[in-house]
Amino acid sequence: MEHKFGNENWTSLKLQALQKYLHFYNTALKQQHFTRHYIDGFAGIGRVTINTLGGERVIDGSAKIALETTPPFDAIHLIDASPSHTAALEELCAGHKHCEIRTGDANAEIMRLLDAIPWRQGHRAVLFLDPYGMEVEWQTLKAISATHAIDLWYLFPLAGLYRNAPKKLEALDAAKRAALTRCLGTSEWEQHFYSESPQQELFDDPAVTRMAEWRELLNYVQNRLDEVFAKVAKPLILPASGAPLFALFFAVSNPSPKAIALSMKAANHILNSQRPVQPDTPHKPCH
Repeated sequence: MEHKFGNENWTSLKLQALQKYLHFYNTALKQQHFTRHYIDGFAGIGRVTINTLGGERVIDGSAKIALETTPPFDAIHLIDASPSHTAALEELCAGHKHCEIRTGDANAEIMRLLDAIPWRQGHRAVLFLDPYGMEVEWQTLKAISATHAIDLWYLFPLAGLYRNAPKKLEALDAAKRAALTRCLGTSEWEQHFYSESPQQELFDDPAVTRMAEWRELLNYVQNRLDEVFAKVAKPLILPASGAPLFALFFAVSNPSPKAIALSMKAANHILNSQRPVQPDTPHKPCH
């Protein structure tokens, strides 16, 4: 079975970041009395076929990376909505103890899993969200943060945000509006993204246009995550050149200053090592 998903310019970079963090995480926590979990909401089949300049190549996907992380996780939970994907994951996990496969909607399965794990009894996790589109709901993110025990890697679909927030407000139908509200957790995004165009003619009807470009959209997402999580790193924009399609976020749910400092130091080091060497452009507020 083949799982074609992405381009070398972003797929390999996000997986490298995840791999480095999983190794750091288990190494840092191995001497502590925590039960360490890995949770993957869109696990695929364990390998990914990506486009390269020379054609195509197959690389390890997030599930296989997690299974091969050393020191190992105590429990691995792999979720995918596709029965054929989870069948492939069952084969991948053969011989691995403490590997659980779940078939279903990522939001629903993550909620069930979060409710089943006794977080206050010494359980900790890294959770990876790499959705195919805008499937991740805001309520899921809030539930992740509420555990105070999960480090989150979230590949946010900027391209999906563009598609669902068209340039002209009149093109924003009910389905797109609902998708954005589910993803961002509020309907207030509309007043931040859209305003009357200053370029309209004097006697024209007011034209309400999305004035926010990708940096303002990105900052809005960052601000929303900042409201929920204890700490959120500056995201890695992917690909590094050309139109930005994704933003790789790292967020800490544990409010402990010590936990935040340790996790953020590692995550920022990983993210910064992936950034192109160029002068940094300061974020503009989206309000």
